[in-house]
Amino acid sequence: MAPNEPDKVQREIEELLGKLDNFVPEERLVSKIKSRRKAEAGPGFTERFLKRVSHITLGHVMLAGLALLLISSFAPGLFGGYSRYALILGLLLTGGAFVGSVIGWDSQRTITGGTSQKRWRGQVIDYSQPSAPNRLRDWFRGKRRR
Repeated sequence: MAPNEPDKVQREIEELLGKLDNFVPEERLVSKIKSRRKAEAGPGFTERFLKRVSHITLGHVMLAGLALLLISSFAPGLFGGYSRYALILGLLLTGGAFVGSVIGWDSQRTITGGTSQKRWRGQVIDYSQPSAPNRLRDWFRGKRRR
């Protein structure tokens, strides 16, 4: 069992107990119907569009560029007279995604700047271990403080 496991279990228990303390009895039928109608309307077009665009990663951009390159190269008739522009756009997308990944963006970084995080019950899950250089640096810092 990892050293952080009791903290996670304790936090889970406190969260469940907090939910029991904040329990609200069920709503009346009229208010349920009103809230259901509002929920059925859903988010507008712009919110749905922005949510989808915000999840696009560099890997997606590179795959789209490569697909555009291949399609415009091997089936130029699909684009009519615009196959040359499709080829250039595919080159730009693929090259831009490649340069972005070399500069330091990882494949999980989205176009809007955020990262795709694994979450569970509203909390970020991070199972990564510190790297060997970081552990060595922390060890040396701990020696100097003593």
